[in-house]
Amino acid sequence: MAEQFKQENQFKPENNVLLSANSLYKSFGGIKAVNNAKIEVKNRSITGLIGPNGAGKTTLFNLLCNFIKPDQGEVIFDGEPIHQLNSHQIAQQGLIRTFQVARVLSRLSVLENMLLATQKQTGENFFNVWFKRKDFKLEEKKNKIRAMSILESVGLIEKAYDYAGALSGGQRKLLEMARTLMTNPKLILLDEPAAGVNPALIDEICEHIKNWNQGKIFDDIQDWNQDEKDENYGITFLIIEHNMDVIMSLCDHVWVLAEGTNLEDGNPEKVQSSEKVLEAYLGKNEEEERDDGDEGKVGDGK
Repeated sequence: MAEQFKQENQFKPENNVLLSANSLYKSFGGIKAVNNAKIEVKNRSITGLIGPNGAGKTTLFNLLCNFIKPDQGEVIFDGEPIHQLNSHQIAQQGLIRTFQVARVLSRLSVLENMLLATQKQTGENFFNVWFKRKDFKLEEKKNKIRAMSILESVGLIEKAYDYAGALSGGQRKLLEMARTLMTNPKLILLDEPAAGVNPALIDEICEHIKNWNQGKIFDDIQDWNQDEKDENYGITFLIIEHNMDVIMSLCDHVWVLAEGTNLEDGNPEKVQSSEKVLEAYLGKNEEEERDDGDEGKVGDGK
């Protein structure tokens, strides 16, 4: 199982860009939520996506996963166009997303939430349940072992049989992240993983992201064969986050959106010190606005 997981996430040196989107547009009524936006995510990177509230970040996530269809533009994932695919087909190709407010099935147990995420199960075919019962039972047993191992790695093993609805907000975030591992992801889109989470748990979430990105998932999940590690294995991340400490500590590259348009991109240090980014977040101060107004009057010949 670990071998399959590893092979589906092989690093491709000939194509270092795992996800790219170009000329994306999306309007709601007369409002342009995303306006000629582009983004690139390199394989095995941790890439950040930041911007002030209302910048279009979550809308861009929705376009990348085709939760909503773009008015214009293309999205390429792992060398193939995906903007015409349904969102579940995109997920089957290895592009998985989480949500700003963690979405769990509240009346199912934590373990059942994990098992439901497993894709292409033998039991999904009605006839296999009857004619491949042995295979179905064996696969179900392996999936349960895997799910329990992942839950143990994120500290939720004691909650495995509790209702998911009884978890705290931070625990739901962990469950949603853990659940993505059941899908053999190549790229995980995290929408504000630190939002509403206590500082200690934020550190834990960041540590998991680093480990999974560096291919240390086998260190976290002891039930998987440790001999099957591969130096080319690692999960890629694209993260929306307002917590700049998280962005600075995790990300290799950061993209900035403002009013649905690309504003800046580069390493975290460059982005954090960019005047354009500071202005987008904080706006012009009153003195600058007065200066701009005076200059405008002079230019008008008044």
